[in-house]
Amino acid sequence: MKTFSLLLILCVSFLLLAGCQKTATNDAKGGVAVTDADGKTVTVADSSRIVAVGTAVTETVYALGAGDRLAGVDNSSAEYLPPAAALPKVGPRTTLSAEGILSLKPTLVIMNADSGPPAVVEQLRGAGITVLTLTPNYTVETVKSKIETIAKALGAEAKSKELTAAIDRDLSEVETLLEKKPSTPKVMFVGRGPNMPNATMSGAGTTIDEMIRLAGGANPTRDFTGFREMTDEAVVAAQPDIILMTEKSFERAGGIDGVLKFPGVALTPAGRNRRIVTVSDMYFQGFGPGVGKAVRELAVKLFPEFGK
Repeated sequence: MKTFSLLLILCVSFLLLAGCQKTATNDAKGGVAVTDADGKTVTVADSSRIVAVGTAVTETVYALGAGDRLAGVDNSSAEYLPPAAALPKVGPRTTLSAEGILSLKPTLVIMNADSGPPAVVEQLRGAGITVLTLTPNYTVETVKSKIETIAKALGAEAKSKELTAAIDRDLSEVETLLEKKPSTPKVMFVGRGPNMPNATMSGAGTTIDEMIRLAGGANPTRDFTGFREMTDEAVVAAQPDIILMTEKSFERAGGIDGVLKFPGVALTPAGRNRRIVTVSDMYFQGFGPGVGKAVRELAVKLFPEFGK
């Protein structure tokens, strides 16, 4: 009798184990369901070879511990993220090459919805490649949502909780610091690209505009969206207290003396006080897992007394 009971228990245990293993196998074959930028369900069955488009996307893949799965990246990711420099490049994020991406045999392509062009995205999907598009809105909540979506697609949800918690922690520290700020300076971003004859300024709807706000400043050129070439009239009317630039733009301009020659700058409080603040080019390449840290560092640059 005891022998029969023992055999029965062993048989039941075996069947249960087999059932569990079968379920796990079926789940793996079925893939992971995530929601894309259009609200559609995308099933990610294989994330072993990823092409990441956009620095924030690539940064997120690395931060989730999945950098070894990257088969290729866009040009900006390779330029601004040292670990990605040696990876194959698939072109600028808005003028991608379907042939270049397909040649890397990716199992998953992740990009913001404003990357493309759309015809390339459709060509990739037509070739059977899983493409996950993400909302490009530049808000902290969107950043956290994108981290969670990518993490779910890659099976790294535990790590995503650490990343989003770190963002909340950094921004909470910034809010505490900003309670002591003496005023709200007008901060105008000025950019000078490698092939740009004229400098540009940032309006609303950009990562830069949101970063300035989060760091305790006010963008005085929010009467337009995106970027616009600098003019004497617009800069003098804005009267910025601080000119904000990336380190590379500052170098291209020829330092402070070069910036003072930009349209209207010498006639502003920022120009008269030679108040130029520079930050790493990565700050504004797109919101990623490091956004909280970047905002904190920018706040200290705008308000040096916070760093004492």
